[in-house]
Amino acid sequence: MNSLYVGGVGLSAPGLSGAGGGGAAADTGAQALPPALRRRASPLSLLVCDALAQAAAEAGADLAAIPVLLGSAYGEIGTAVEMMRSFGDGAGLPSPIRFHNSVHNTPVAYASIGRGNRGFSTALAAGPETVAMALVEAAALLAERGGDALVVFADEPLPEPFAPARPWVAAAAALHLATAPLASPRARLGVPRRGSAAAAALAPALEAHPCAGAFALVEAVRRGRSGPVSIGPPPDGWVVEVEAGAS
Repeated sequence: MNSLYVGGVGLSAPGLSGAGGGGAAADTGAQALPPALRRRASPLSLLVCDALAQAAAEAGADLAAIPVLLGSAYGEIGTAVEMMRSFGDGAGLPSPIRFHNSVHNTPVAYASIGRGNRGFSTALAAGPETVAMALVEAAALLAERGGDALVVFADEPLPEPFAPARPWVAAAAALHLATAPLASPRARLGVPRRGSAAAAALAPALEAHPCAGAFALVEAVRRGRSGPVSIGPPPDGWVVEVEAGAS
């Protein structure tokens, strides 16, 4: 497979309207989950579900049937650290909700349960190369199965004692990808490859957010830009070629 077609994009963060023009942050994830699940979902899960819903709606994809992939460097790190800290505080066993909200694949589980999707879903972490590896995973899945898939990238701030000097905000970005040309594709993407000379420019952005490469890719698609987009860190880096509106 030499290329993937983008049918839709999504972007979600507190205080930010979505990439598709929908969903204010005050109602983040509200349209993506039924009320009972929404009340139990973690903040990161709500962001993921919101971004996925935007990308699927823009592409006309069925969230009840499409494969979903999550790339997150740290996953539900806030809930996990809070739960582990409670052990030392003598608080006893965590609540079932806190426990299942601490698992790395929690956001895609909520997305799947919320729409009754019994199909393929997965979650992966690869440090600063998470965005590239999630796209490689999506490309491999689509090369094997064909059709389409949603890939979402998300991370939340690291809690103490892991918080960096430059803390980042919680945010999620999503892409609808397909193997065959769409009626009105947003863009065509090349398969991620190593060796971007521009990767060094991404290094400061990755310090500001683990999903910086995904944000750059979604921004390029939204603005109709063509050319290479760096999505991984130096020295070798990862790059994706973007061709705007290609069919």
